[in-house]
Amino acid sequence: MPKGDKINTRQRLFCIEYLKDLNATQAAIRAGYPQNSANRVGPENLSKMVVQNEISAQIQEILKQSKLSLEKQIFDYWIKRAFYKVTDIVSTKGNIKLSEKKLKETGLDVCIDGINKKVNAQGVETVVIEFANKDKALEMLSKYIRMIKEEQPVSNTTNNNKLVSLKTLIINQVKASPQEGDRIIGELERLAGYTE
Repeated sequence: MPKGDKINTRQRLFCIEYLKDLNATQAAIRAGYPQNSANRVGPENLSKMVVQNEISAQIQEILKQSKLSLEKQIFDYWIKRAFYKVTDIVSTKGNIKLSEKKLKETGLDVCIDGINKKVNAQGVETVVIEFANKDKALEMLSKYIRMIKEEQPVSNTTNNNKLVSLKTLIINQVKASPQEGDRIIGELERLAGYTE
Protein backbone atom coordinates (compact mmCIF):
# COMPACT_ATOMS: atom_id res chain seq x y z
CA MET A 1 0.00 0.00 0.00
CA PRO A 2 1.53 3.36 -1.02
CA LYS A 3 2.25 5.90 1.69
CA GLY A 4 -0.80 8.09 2.28
CA ASP A 5 -3.31 5.32 1.51
CA LYS A 6 -3.60 4.45 5.18
CA ILE A 7 -5.01 6.80 7.78
CA ASN A 8 -2.79 7.61 10.73
CA THR A 9 -3.86 8.05 14.36
CA ARG A 10 -3.87 11.86 14.28
CA GLN A 11 -5.93 11.92 11.08
CA ARG A 12 -8.42 9.49 12.65
CA LEU A 13 -8.66 11.77 15.69
CA PHE A 14 -9.10 14.72 13.31
CA CYS A 15 -12.10 12.92 11.78
CA ILE A 16 -13.67 12.37 15.20
CA GLU A 17 -13.16 16.00 16.12
CA TYR A 18 -14.39 17.24 12.74
CA LEU A 19 -17.74 15.49 13.19
CA LYS A 20 -18.34 17.45 16.42
CA ASP A 21 -18.80 20.82 14.72
CA LEU A 22 -17.68 20.42 11.06
CA ASN A 23 -14.96 23.01 11.63
CA ALA A 24 -11.75 21.74 10.01
CA THR A 25 -9.45 24.27 11.71
CA GLN A 26 -10.80 23.61 15.21
CA ALA A 27 -10.78 19.87 14.56
CA ALA A 28 -7.11 20.07 13.61
CA ILE A 29 -6.30 21.97 16.82
CA ARG A 30 -8.24 19.50 18.99
CA ALA A 31 -6.52 16.60 17.19
CA GLY A 32 -3.14 17.96 18.24
CA TYR A 33 -1.90 19.70 15.10
CA PRO A 34 0.04 22.94 15.75
CA GLN A 35 -2.35 25.87 16.20
CA ASN A 36 -0.41 28.13 13.84
CA SER A 37 -0.88 25.69 10.93
CA ALA A 38 -4.34 24.32 11.79
CA ASN A 39 -6.13 26.59 9.29
CA ARG A 40 -4.01 24.99 6.52
CA VAL A 41 -3.85 21.40 7.84
CA GLY A 42 -7.59 21.08 8.51
CA PRO A 43 -8.75 21.73 4.92
CA GLU A 44 -5.74 19.77 3.63
CA ASN A 45 -6.84 16.74 5.66
CA LEU A 46 -10.38 17.05 4.29
CA SER A 47 -9.02 16.88 0.74
CA LYS A 48 -7.43 13.47 1.39
CA MET A 49 -9.42 10.44 0.29
CA VAL A 50 -8.38 8.37 3.35
CA VAL A 51 -9.77 11.10 5.63
CA GLN A 52 -12.99 11.36 3.60
CA ASN A 53 -13.37 7.59 3.76
CA GLU A 54 -12.82 7.61 7.54
CA ILE A 55 -15.36 10.42 8.04
CA SER A 56 -17.86 8.52 5.92
CA ALA A 57 -17.23 5.32 7.90
CA GLN A 58 -17.68 7.16 11.20
CA ILE A 59 -20.94 8.74 9.96
CA GLN A 60 -22.22 5.32 8.90
CA GLU A 61 -21.37 3.91 12.34
CA ILE A 62 -23.14 6.80 14.09
CA LEU A 63 -26.20 6.32 11.89
CA LYS A 64 -26.19 2.58 12.50
CA GLN A 65 -26.02 3.07 16.26
CA SER A 66 -28.75 5.73 16.34
CA LYS A 67 -31.00 4.07 13.76
CA LEU A 68 -32.62 1.62 16.15
CA SER A 69 -33.36 4.36 18.65
CA LEU A 70 -34.92 6.59 15.98
CA GLU A 71 -36.88 3.68 14.50
CA LYS A 72 -38.22 2.84 17.96
CA GLN A 73 -39.23 6.46 18.61
CA ILE A 74 -41.09 6.68 15.29
CA PHE A 75 -42.70 3.29 15.79
CA ASP A 76 -43.77 4.17 19.36
CA TYR A 77 -45.20 7.50 18.15
CA TRP A 78 -47.46 5.87 15.54
CA ILE A 79 -48.37 2.99 17.88
CA LYS A 80 -49.55 5.47 20.55
CA ARG A 81 -51.56 7.49 17.99
CA ALA A 82 -53.14 4.35 16.53
CA PHE A 83 -54.01 2.47 19.71
CA TYR A 84 -54.67 4.99 22.48
CA LYS A 85 -57.83 4.80 24.57
CA VAL A 86 -59.72 8.07 24.96
CA THR A 87 -60.65 6.99 28.48
CA ASP A 88 -56.95 7.04 29.41
CA ILE A 89 -56.93 10.76 28.63
CA VAL A 90 -60.40 12.07 29.52
CA SER A 91 -62.99 11.10 32.08
CA THR A 92 -66.54 10.11 31.17
CA LYS A 93 -67.53 13.71 32.05
CA GLY A 94 -65.12 15.03 29.40
CA ASN A 95 -62.42 16.36 31.72
CA ILE A 96 -58.75 15.70 30.98
CA LYS A 97 -57.62 13.19 33.60
CA LEU A 98 -53.89 13.84 33.38
CA SER A 99 -51.82 16.97 33.90
CA GLU A 100 -49.82 18.28 30.97
CA LYS A 101 -46.68 16.89 32.62
CA LYS A 102 -48.26 13.45 33.09
CA LEU A 103 -49.49 13.46 29.48
CA LYS A 104 -45.89 14.00 28.32
CA GLU A 105 -44.47 11.41 30.72
CA THR A 106 -46.89 8.75 29.49
CA GLY A 107 -46.48 9.79 25.86
CA LEU A 108 -50.22 10.30 25.51
CA ASP A 109 -49.67 13.96 24.56
CA VAL A 110 -49.09 12.78 20.96
CA CYS A 111 -52.71 11.61 20.87
CA ILE A 112 -54.09 15.14 21.26
CA ASP A 113 -53.97 17.24 18.10
CA GLY A 114 -55.70 20.28 19.55
CA ILE A 115 -57.58 21.78 22.45
CA ASN A 116 -60.01 24.60 21.66
CA LYS A 117 -62.51 26.60 23.65
CA LYS A 118 -65.97 27.24 22.22
CA VAL A 119 -68.70 29.48 23.51
CA ASN A 120 -72.30 28.54 22.71
CA ALA A 121 -75.20 30.93 22.13
CA GLN A 122 -75.95 31.05 25.88
CA GLY A 123 -72.37 32.12 26.61
CA VAL A 124 -71.34 28.80 28.11
CA GLU A 125 -67.72 27.97 27.45
CA THR A 126 -66.79 24.40 26.60
CA VAL A 127 -63.47 22.78 25.83
CA VAL A 128 -63.23 20.73 22.63
CA ILE A 129 -60.41 18.21 22.40
CA GLU A 130 -59.31 17.07 18.97
CA PHE A 131 -57.82 13.59 19.21
CA ALA A 132 -55.42 11.89 16.79
CA ASN A 133 -57.05 10.20 13.84
CA LYS A 134 -56.52 6.49 14.55
CA ASP A 135 -57.17 5.43 10.95
CA LYS A 136 -54.54 7.87 9.64
CA ALA A 137 -52.11 6.72 12.32
CA LEU A 138 -52.66 3.07 11.33
CA GLU A 139 -52.08 3.99 7.70
CA MET A 140 -48.82 5.78 8.58
CA LEU A 141 -47.75 2.89 10.82
CA SER A 142 -48.38 0.46 7.97
CA LYS A 143 -46.34 2.61 5.56
CA TYR A 144 -43.55 2.90 8.09
CA ILE A 145 -43.41 -0.85 8.67
CA ARG A 146 -43.33 -1.47 4.90
CA MET A 147 -40.58 1.13 4.53
CA ILE A 148 -38.44 -0.57 7.20
CA LYS A 149 -38.98 -4.03 5.66
CA GLU A 150 -38.16 -2.85 2.14
CA GLU A 151 -35.23 -0.70 3.21
CA GLN A 152 -32.30 -1.05 0.88
CA PRO A 153 -28.80 -0.42 2.18
CA VAL A 154 -27.58 3.09 1.43
CA SER A 155 -24.80 2.99 -1.12
CA ASN A 156 -21.40 3.70 0.31
CA THR A 157 -20.82 7.41 -0.22
CA THR A 158 -17.06 6.85 -0.38
CA ASN A 159 -17.40 5.04 -3.71
CA ASN A 160 -18.90 7.97 -5.55
CA ASN A 161 -17.68 10.65 -3.13
CA LYS A 162 -21.14 12.28 -2.94
CA LEU A 163 -23.08 13.22 0.15
CA VAL A 164 -26.74 12.26 0.05
CA SER A 165 -29.28 14.70 1.47
CA LEU A 166 -31.88 13.43 3.92
CA LYS A 167 -34.64 14.49 1.53
CA THR A 168 -33.10 12.49 -1.35
CA LEU A 169 -32.61 9.49 0.90
CA ILE A 170 -36.25 9.59 2.06
CA ILE A 171 -37.58 10.07 -1.48
CA ASN A 172 -35.55 7.08 -2.69
CA GLN A 173 -36.37 4.89 0.32
CA VAL A 174 -40.14 5.36 0.26
CA LYS A 175 -40.43 6.14 -3.46
CA ALA A 176 -42.09 9.41 -2.48
CA SER A 177 -42.52 12.71 -4.26
CA PRO A 178 -40.37 15.68 -3.17
CA GLN A 179 -43.42 17.08 -1.37
CA GLU A 180 -43.92 13.82 0.51
CA GLY A 181 -40.20 13.86 1.39
CA ASP A 182 -40.61 17.37 2.83
CA ARG A 183 -43.66 16.23 4.80
CA ILE A 184 -41.81 13.22 6.24
CA ILE A 185 -38.79 15.37 7.16
CA GLY A 186 -41.14 17.85 8.85
CA GLU A 187 -42.79 15.05 10.79
CA LEU A 188 -39.41 13.65 11.85
CA GLU A 189 -38.26 17.12 12.96
CA ARG A 190 -41.49 17.56 14.93
CA LEU A 191 -41.05 14.14 16.55
CA ALA A 192 -37.49 14.98 17.49
CA GLY A 193 -38.57 18.33 18.95
CA TYR A 194 -36.50 20.26 16.38
CA THR A 195 -37.43 23.91 15.96
CA GLU A 196 -35.59 26.63 14.12
